[in-house]
Amino acid sequence: MRDQLQRFSVGYMPDTNFGAYGRPEPDARTIKGCVDQLIAEALLAEEVGFEGIFVPERHMRTETMFPNPLMLLSYLAACTKRARLGTYALIPTYGWNPMHLAEQTALIDQVSGGRLTLLVSMGVLEDSWRMFGVNGKQRLSLFTESVDILKQAWTSHQPFSYHGKRYHLDNVILTPKPYQQSPHPTLWGGGQTAPAIQRAGTYASGWCGDPFPLNMDTWNRQTDAFREEAMRHGVENPKIILMRDGFVAGTRAQAEKLYGEAFAAEMLYYYDLGILAHHDPSICSRADVTLDKLCRSLVIGTPQDCIEALEMYRDKYRADYVVMRFRMPLGPPWESVLDCIRMFGQEVLPHFHHRN
Repeated sequence: MRDQLQRFSVGYMPDTNFGAYGRPEPDARTIKGCVDQLIAEALLAEEVGFEGIFVPERHMRTETMFPNPLMLLSYLAACTKRARLGTYALIPTYGWNPMHLAEQTALIDQVSGGRLTLLVSMGVLEDSWRMFGVNGKQRLSLFTESVDILKQAWTSHQPFSYHGKRYHLDNVILTPKPYQQSPHPTLWGGGQTAPAIQRAGTYASGWCGDPFPLNMDTWNRQTDAFREEAMRHGVENPKIILMRDGFVAGTRAQAEKLYGEAFAAEMLYYYDLGILAHHDPSICSRADVTLDKLCRSLVIGTPQDCIEALEMYRDKYRADYVVMRFRMPLGPPWESVLDCIRMFGQEVLPHFHHRN
């Protein structure tokens, strides 16, 4: 198996969260405005040259305006022409029946002409398991069996049966199959713990890192572990994908003024979940979650600043792909985000997407 990614590239995530954390339930007009904004960002990202568009899966949060990533990708599959369409990430343990998941993703891949990239991860949020009546203690077997069934459904041209701890299928076949047949749509893995990374190497052609601060030794250990395991499982050239937050503007001060407060609030949300500082020992308390301490993880500033940051992640961290996020739940304002997308496309992306 070989990942279809051929060169260092940059994608974009139109974040599905809008407004204050734990906001009152939004009204229909607010939701529609946010959905329209999501779609406009995605279409503009393709227009200005981002290689891919990636959307997350989130549930049980009043600030989330589009929980289901496959519904959004279905729409984008029909409205876009070129961009990779990906999840970052889809969580099979959040109530997804694996055969329904295989069927929906196959159709998205068909509608888009083979542009689907499915990033899957096991999940960490008890609220989301509770929403779908799932026992989170069973997440490991639910996840591994879902991935097994998904890959079999995508590739089996004869009826197959599957009997595990969680799923039992007899004499089933998926039709129609995905557009991608080499041997199936691009499948990337998530999860930041050592077992999750090792597991990703058994089923995926790429491993995806989170947007948090990185420690070089830890990062090298993680990426080496994935590459070695993936190659043992027949992946010719395993890929490393990294999500980064950031913003581009005329000056670094302007970018930080527009982006910094919203970014710090988002990182504090993840700190409170206990999943922010696994790489960075300097983040010891809520008081440490500041722009000053976290800015070294950002791709932020002038176009040249952003070019240099992406070059660092490509060359020093050996990333094959970076997914950028320019908007947090608390901002920046939408017009500023659109200006950022345009400037990034016009002045940063050509440095990378036209050189190879």
